[in-house]
Amino acid sequence: MNDKYKTIIQQRQPQDVEIFHNVHPDVKPPKMELDEIYSDHQKVNDYRSSGELIRSLARTIKKWRLNMPKGAQPVIVAMLNGGLQINVARLVQESFHGIRIEGTSGGNPCMVLSHQSNVELLCYIQKVPEEEPDRRIGFVIDGEETEE
Repeated sequence: MNDKYKTIIQQRQPQDVEIFHNVHPDVKPPKMELDEIYSDHQKVNDYRSSGELIRSLARTIKKWRLNMPKGAQPVIVAMLNGGLQINVARLVQESFHGIRIEGTSGGNPCMVLSHQSNVELLCYIQKVPEEEPDRRIGFVIDGEETEE
């Protein structure tokens, strides 16, 4: 049987190697048209807000799910400057530039408050057993919560 899922290895330091399992190489990020990316901005400055970053990511994850194979789901990993990696369960706009990241790190539940410039978000597709339900990712922007 040909298994299309691969493993990505991310090397941070020579002694630290992070491995992302079950990555599907045939599912690419969706091609977003410019009007979808830059839609409904009240002001140019809104584009710089953490809310707009989270809103854009939620739209992308929603579009990604439309073309996903059965038994696969999107995953977001937040990587912070100190090397901490969080499997994201929920992203919240905490202030104009602030983000609350809720999820797990090393299997332990955690929550981090960060300036958006201190966070990198890795998104990929992960293979999941068919008997497991889809794992949704929560997004909170301007006090309204959605799950994608």
